[in-house]
Amino acid sequence: FEAQAGPDTCISVAMSLLKTPANSVQVITSSLGLLLETDGLPAGSDADFVQTLAVLDIKGADGATVCCAGYLVHHYTEAASGRCFGPFNLGQVLRFCRALSSRLESRSRPLVLGSPPGDEQSRTNAAMLLGAYLIYVAGWTVDQVTKVLGEEANRTFVCSWSRKDRPEAKRNLKVSHCWAGVELAKIKGFIDLACLSSDLTTDLVCSKIRRVVAVYDAAWIVPGLIMVCADPVTTALDPNPETFSFLFPEEGVPTSPKASRVRRVPPDDSISQFRVLSAACTPTAAGAPSIVFPESLSPPSRFAEIHEGKPEQIENDVDGMSVATVCKEYFNKALDAPTHGSVLGVQKPLDFTSFLLEAEIGFIIRTNFDKEPGMPKTGSYQAAEFINFGLSHADIPILDTNGGLPRRTDVAKLLQVCPGLGLQKEGGGVVVHCKGGFGRSVVLACCLAIDRFDLPGAALLGWVRVVRPGAINMPEQERFLQSFAGRADMRKFAGLTANGDPS
Repeated sequence: FEAQAGPDTCISVAMSLLKTPANSVQVITSSLGLLLETDGLPAGSDADFVQTLAVLDIKGADGATVCCAGYLVHHYTEAASGRCFGPFNLGQVLRFCRALSSRLESRSRPLVLGSPPGDEQSRTNAAMLLGAYLIYVAGWTVDQVTKVLGEEANRTFVCSWSRKDRPEAKRNLKVSHCWAGVELAKIKGFIDLACLSSDLTTDLVCSKIRRVVAVYDAAWIVPGLIMVCADPVTTALDPNPETFSFLFPEEGVPTSPKASRVRRVPPDDSISQFRVLSAACTPTAAGAPSIVFPESLSPPSRFAEIHEGKPEQIENDVDGMSVATVCKEYFNKALDAPTHGSVLGVQKPLDFTSFLLEAEIGFIIRTNFDKEPGMPKTGSYQAAEFINFGLSHADIPILDTNGGLPRRTDVAKLLQVCPGLGLQKEGGGVVVHCKGGFGRSVVLACCLAIDRFDLPGAALLGWVRVVRPGAINMPEQERFLQSFAGRADMRKFAGLTANGDPS
C-alpha cells in the first residue's frame, strides 16, 4: 500500500479490508496505528496486509507477554491495591518499548494496536504505554503525542491504594501527566535510553530496578540523587529470603568495600540537630503505642496551615495516624531463611547500610514516627547507628492523617538541610523514607526534586507513579504536587526567598 499512497491511506485501506471503519483508526506512523473504537477488532488478526494486536499482548524476545503481570506493588498482595490498575512500572514500560520497537523493525506489514472492547482500564494503560514508546523510541514530544492520540491523553488513573469499600475520590492523575513524566526523565537524564538498544541491555536495566525494590523496597526518583524507601526496619523483618536481613554490617560477614572503609565514630553531642532527632515512645496501659514528642518533634498544632492557606483540622490521636496507609504483608512464612550466606544459590544481599554506601547515599531523611500503627513493636531504628557509619540523618516527621501533607516548616527544613548535607556532589544522594515509602516520603522527595531541578509537579507526579508503584496514596497529595509549577512555587510555599533563604 505505502508504495502507492501515504501512511494514512496505507493503514486505512488495510483496516477497511478487515471491515473496520477507517475513521476509528488513528494513524501514528506509516507502520503503526491505534484502533480507537475496539468493537469489531479482529482480535489477533494476522492477514497478509495488516496485523491487529491488543497493546497489552505485546510479547518480548523471550515470547512472554511484557505486561502479563499487570499492575502490582512489590511486597503487597494484589487485593491490597484496591481499585488501582496503573500506571505500569518502569520495568514494564521499558520492556514494552523495546518489544514494540523490535516487532516493528522485523515486520513489513502495518501493525494496528487496540484494547479489549469495553475494558477501560486496559485502554488507559495501553494509551500510557504507547505514548511512552513514542517519546522514548520515536523521539516525539508530549505535545506531538497528545496531538495524535487526542482524548487518550485525558484518560485517568485512580489514586494509589483506592479502597473498594469506600466511594472513589475524584481522579487527578491523567495519562498526559505520565507522558510528561517519562519525557521529563528523558530530558533531565533520569534514564539512559541507550538501554533500549538491545534486549540484553533492557533486561539488565530492568533487573537492576527490580532488585532495588525486591531486596530493599526502594526506588530512585532521581537516579544517584534522590531515593525513596520504606522504613528499613519493616523490610529487614520480612522473612522473604530475597529481602535484606540486617540494617548494619555484621562482624565477620562480607560487606560492601565502601562500608568496610568507613571508620565507625562514636556519637558526637555537637552533631547538628538536623542529624539526630528521634521520638521517645512508651506503651500505654492498654498496650497501644502512645507517642511522647520531644519539643523538636512536637506534632503540628490542631489547626495547621495547608497549601491553600486555610486551616485544616489535624487529629493528634495515635489511632488516627495511619488510617490511609496499607501495612506491609509478609510472605514465605513457612520458610526459615538463613541469616547469612546464600539462598537457593543466590548470595544473601548486602545489609541496608552497605547498600546505601554502595549507592553513594550520604543523607537519610525519616518522615515517619518511631512508633505508629503498622510499625513493628520495637519501633524504628536509632539514627545514631547510621551516623556511626558516616551517614547524615534528619527527622522530619509528618502525621499520616488528612492527606499526609507536609507543613510549610517541614518543606523549609528539608530545603535548608539538604543543599549542605545531601545533594552536593561531595555529600552523596538522599534517601527519604516513611513507614511504607509511598506517601509522606514520596511527597517530601518530590518537593526536593521540584526545588533542585525546577520541575513541574504534575509531570513529577506521573513519573513517581511509574518508578514507585503505590506512590502518592492520597488525592490531597496528588493535588498538592500538581499545584507547583516549579522551584519558585516550592520556595514560596516554604517561606523561602528565591535564593533559598528564610523570607
